[in-house]
Amino acid sequence: MNHFYSRPEDLPPRNPVDDSLQRNLDQAITGYFYETCDHLTQRVLSRGGWYVTTCGTALTLVIICVDRRHNWDVLKYMSSLGKYLKEFAPNTNIRIYPPPGDGTSLQMTFKMPMMSE
Repeated sequence: MNHFYSRPEDLPPRNPVDDSLQRNLDQAITGYFYETCDHLTQRVLSRGGWYVTTCGTALTLVIICVDRRHNWDVLKYMSSLGKYLKEFAPNTNIRIYPPPGDGTSLQMTFKMPMMSE
């Protein structure tokens, strides 16, 4: 498969309509993702800040942990979160930001296996 990569200066300029459509898409996917999750996963997400974004090459769930306990709970639910994200895109990421002063962010990538022909 051939991929075409453009340098940033070769891409068309973004405009406010593009940004608005991007925000609307992200908000819609965030809502559908939350509704797809089971009750316990929803509870873990609700304890901190989080959102889903479509910027970049993969769908990304960003979670901001409020304390160490929440960070630990998010890590325990990582496979469930990945499973629910896979319903929306074949390539997904989960990025977790720990509480301030507790280290650096963690990012996990989930890719759908390629189907053989």
